Amino acid sequence: MRVLSQLLVIFSITFVFLAGCTKKTPGEQAVDKYYDYIKSGQYEPAYEMTSSDTKKFVGKEMFLDEAKKIESLKLYTKLKPAVVSPDGKNITIDTEFFGAKAAYNSLPELKITFHAVKNGEKWEIVLEERITEIQKEMKAAMEEIPVSPELIETGKKYKDLIEVKDVKNGEVEFSNGLTQYMMEATIKNNADVPFSYVGVLVKFMNDDESKVLFEKVFYLIYTRQIQAIYPIKPKEERDVIIPGYDAGDIEGEWTGKLQWEVYSAKIATEAELIELD
Repeated sequence: MRVLSQLLVIFSITFVFLAGCTKKTPGEQAVDKYYDYIKSGQYEPAYEMTSSDTKKFVGKEMFLDEAKKIESLKLYTKLKPAVVSPDGKNITIDTEFFGAKAAYNSLPELKITFHAVKNGEKWEIVLEERITEIQKEMKAAMEEIPVSPELIETGKKYKDLIEVKDVKNGEVEFSNGLTQYMMEATIKNNADVPFSYVGVLVKFMNDDESKVLFEKVFYLIYTRQIQAIYPIKPKEERDVIIPGYDAGDIEGEWTGKLQWEVYSAKIATEAELIELD
């Protein structure tokens, strides 16, 4: 009996030790929960677990496309061990394909990675790859828009009817450690025509607003139908967030003072107003 009691004690200690070793962190548990929602087709609660950056940049439509792709592969994927950042606030979990889809492991474009970041007391899911992809497309789109005399003249004509307010700069640090500088604003179309492009000249001022430290035209409205970004219609108000400047371009010591005005605009064509399915 004494030997049996000792064995039971050893077994109990070993079980507790193993249980402690296999217990997942809150971040890993959040990813598991999110993944379970996706696999069971519960997209709404999964979307609610995503970060504010994901909601701003990716949006629900693109999120659903991503979620359905992940769900379609659920029988052929498994989660790999989590990689935790040194401060414990970010985790990355890759997936591995097996069975009939094992060959997918050699195709980078099919890779599925989950990112979770700690925001206060809760963990949020970040669609980091999609955000990065969209930011690149947005920056390229802005560079492609020519500030032609025609756009400038249209901007002058309608500048008093295009209301731009609450302009502020934003600095967002993503879980991969990269920092993106952007502009946020609210824009309202008080004109009787829709606009597919609205460029706003933003001036970064010194503290007493006597000197321009840096200026740039930000396209707060830039139609890209493939991303479900459509012209702003008459009487419509829209919150926007636009990446596209390097903090190193600002000369001197900037304390956050901004001035802005509508600089250019393009009246939307019928083709630009068509909403794609």
